[in-house]
Amino acid sequence: MSSPASSPVKAVLGPTNTGKTHLAVERLTAHSSGMIGFPLRLLAREVYDRVVHIKGPKQVALVTGEERIMPPDARYLLGTMEALPIERDVAFVGIDEAQLGADPERGHVFTDRMLRARGREETMILGSASIHGLVRDLVPEAEIITRPRFSTLSYAGTCKLSRLPKRSAVVAFSAEEVYAIAEMLRRFSGGAAVVMGALSPRTRNAQVEMFQAGEVDYLVATDAIGMGLNLDVQHVAFASLQKFDGRRLRRLTVSEMAQIAGRAGRHQQDGTFGTVGLPQGGFTPEEIHAIEGHHFPPLQSVYWREPNPGYATLDQLLADLAQPPSHPRLRAAPEAVDLAVLKHLAGDMEVRARGGDFDAVARLWDACGLPDFEQLGAEHHSRTVFKLWQWRTSGDGMIDPDWFAKKLARLDIVEGDIDQLASRIAAVRTLCFIAQRGDWIADAAGWTAQTQVLETRLSDALHAALAQRFVDRRLALLIRDAGQRHAALPVAVGADGTVAVDGEAIGTLKGFQFKVDAQARASDHRLLLAAAEKHLRAEMARRATALAEGEDAALALVSVAGETPRIAWHGDVVATLAKGPTLVQPAILIEPALRRLEVPQVQAIVERLQRFVAAQLARHAGPLAAMGEAAGDLFTPPRTRALLAALVDGGGFVARTGVDEQLAAMSTEERPLLRKIGLTIGSLDLFHPLLLKPEAVRWRAALLAAQQGGRLPVLPPHGAVWQKDGPVVGLGIAGFRRCGEGWLRIDMAERLARQAHAARLQAEAKPPAPIAGGDEHDENHGGHEVASAPPPAGFAIDPALATSLGLDTGARRGLLQAFGFRSVGEPELDRWRWSGHRGRDKKPRRKQGRRPHPARPDAAAKTGQPVVAPAKPRKDKRHKTGKPVGAPPPPPPRPDRPDRPARRGPSPHSPFAGLAAMLADARKD
Repeated sequence: MSSPASSPVKAVLGPTNTGKTHLAVERLTAHSSGMIGFPLRLLAREVYDRVVHIKGPKQVALVTGEERIMPPDARYLLGTMEALPIERDVAFVGIDEAQLGADPERGHVFTDRMLRARGREETMILGSASIHGLVRDLVPEAEIITRPRFSTLSYAGTCKLSRLPKRSAVVAFSAEEVYAIAEMLRRFSGGAAVVMGALSPRTRNAQVEMFQAGEVDYLVATDAIGMGLNLDVQHVAFASLQKFDGRRLRRLTVSEMAQIAGRAGRHQQDGTFGTVGLPQGGFTPEEIHAIEGHHFPPLQSVYWREPNPGYATLDQLLADLAQPPSHPRLRAAPEAVDLAVLKHLAGDMEVRARGGDFDAVARLWDACGLPDFEQLGAEHHSRTVFKLWQWRTSGDGMIDPDWFAKKLARLDIVEGDIDQLASRIAAVRTLCFIAQRGDWIADAAGWTAQTQVLETRLSDALHAALAQRFVDRRLALLIRDAGQRHAALPVAVGADGTVAVDGEAIGTLKGFQFKVDAQARASDHRLLLAAAEKHLRAEMARRATALAEGEDAALALVSVAGETPRIAWHGDVVATLAKGPTLVQPAILIEPALRRLEVPQVQAIVERLQRFVAAQLARHAGPLAAMGEAAGDLFTPPRTRALLAALVDGGGFVARTGVDEQLAAMSTEERPLLRKIGLTIGSLDLFHPLLLKPEAVRWRAALLAAQQGGRLPVLPPHGAVWQKDGPVVGLGIAGFRRCGEGWLRIDMAERLARQAHAARLQAEAKPPAPIAGGDEHDENHGGHEVASAPPPAGFAIDPALATSLGLDTGARRGLLQAFGFRSVGEPELDRWRWSGHRGRDKKPRRKQGRRPHPARPDAAAKTGQPVVAPAKPRKDKRHKTGKPVGAPPPPPPRPDRPDRPARRGPSPHSPFAGLAAMLADARKD
């Protein structure tokens, strides 16, 4: 190292924004070699990138506590002040921010470099004008050059955080304050970048790049931005005017205020400063005047500590570090972390025992230089230092690689929140510092690469976490857009319904319903909805036109069990069916999203949906609509209208027991009117076969749910005719009736009833069988004549149809009893007799004459004839209307359907003549 008098020393002093750092870089690159020491790793990295751009990466080195880039032929070195190798012989030496010699924690390092670091050809001291007198007294050979500020810095007063001007930096002095302010700015303006000294250079550069690129308009930082970081800031707002300096909470000095406020403005661009609210009472008039005029009280002294203590004994080391300075402008430095750790370890028995070992003491002080990146405190941090010292003074003098590898592996987790990631980065910085020391750990280069890779990964994860928490690009875009009355930002609706405004997704559009992005915060919903309403008007109008003028194929009934019946357009719900004037005239309530359309568009959509429902009812539930129309027709006979009204209320079905009296009261002219509609008057039910089809069942269920204001029931599967169990309501709507332990569809029940009556009529038409056998010879009985047993009374029914439907014996017997048949004889004989009352709760008709009961053993003996029921045909009685009493004879078969009676076309004078076309279409479907 050259002596102080061997090279010229220049002290470039002045306020911020005077281009001092830029001047130092120019002088550095003008020499054949050189180095500059900076107060922050971030600033060292920034200047390193600039010099690399000028000289190339092979000529430039970076040396900090956690990072070391040292090409073999490097001639220019940038680094932190503590890492600056002052013994290196270079042509130029620069010392940045020399006024930090007054810092209680690190001031003695800056003072030492100012006093001892020299270049062969030139030395430059950069700092505030407040150290003018100190430089003159401590470095009398220095040429002092004062540089004025290029632009004007003025006080802008106080304002709310929500009204900060764009391109502002908000300064706070704790991570908690920084996070809280950044979160509020995200809500107000879409986000902010975050810069803190604890961030890695990669994270810090990524955050600054967002601010510089205009992705965010605000920057929230600690006082780290006051150390020469070049940012495009126009206004600096102080969220606080006090900081904790490691010992106490104190108000900022005027010089510190000016250092931070001076970041506003660049070169000849003016800047402003102010406060957010009135922290600690805000700026005093004297402080404002000093900052605007760059009038700062001069520093009277800087901190100093013996830079070269002796290591002969531990006591000598402690004594040298406590030695007072000899110059009046120098003050003894307060106890820094390294000295506090040394004093704490000096009380350890093992350390005291080796207190006379020169190498052990030297290595102890060397280990105490490990920075406390994790801010653990001297006592906790000393445990790590003690372990490192033990390894350094035993064995091969190297740190255990297994311990280092385990520490590194535990930190290799990129998941977590901001605090967790920042804590891991701080711990990795400790390992980075160790890995940089080739005399501490073997294979230092390999460990350095691993730690730097991990720090990079954690830094990227931290940047992503900061951006995710404090930056909402979508919100920032929409806030800017909200201020433009006639904005024409491009809007795109993807195939999946994703809505993007200028490339930023704001939500999804399903039909006419816009839903805010699920990832958006609740506080942003109102703004996103407003943006959607503004930008989706044209798309909504286009969809409204397509709905009003589209085909029926795009519309469908949504019938989900447990929900209300709705209508969907291309799969998206647009309306709900509700109670209307009649069952077949439901009300149509469109979705709230459609009600925000223009009134003509809403009216066109409602009319379109009404036409769709009417067409679907005519197609799938035409008979039900026909019943409803006939029930309201004044030309329909009153008894018929009443019966049809009951059918409509029941959804197209009604049990015969409920309308039997009405049927009996009908005249011979009225009953055919029911058959012309297509009704089947069965033994148990009145129904229309077309209404049992799956689509008809689905629409009837929807109509009933809408009329009753309820929800759709669970319906049986399509095509089912027998259900062992299931929901009663759904089975009833689908046309099923209880049959023993299960449910049978009513048309199948009617088929079984017809089969039973056909078997009855066939049995009644057969001649009685003889009681005894003829003259045949029975070889098993020796040729004797054997009399045959009398057959049981009644008739048998072929069980094939019931079996094909899946009915068991109990279900079939219960169904036949409901038809009006009763079992005769033993149950296993399966013989039946017609009781004549279809299972209704009424007295049976009076019997004609006395007929012997088949259970009486003397029945055959008294009559002399086989017992066959009925014993004789009943007398043909007629009702007062002229209608025969009892089961009518089978009607003549139809030519196209032998199993159905022939039908005549409707008379032009019939009250149902107007429904002929509708019923014809319904039958086709």
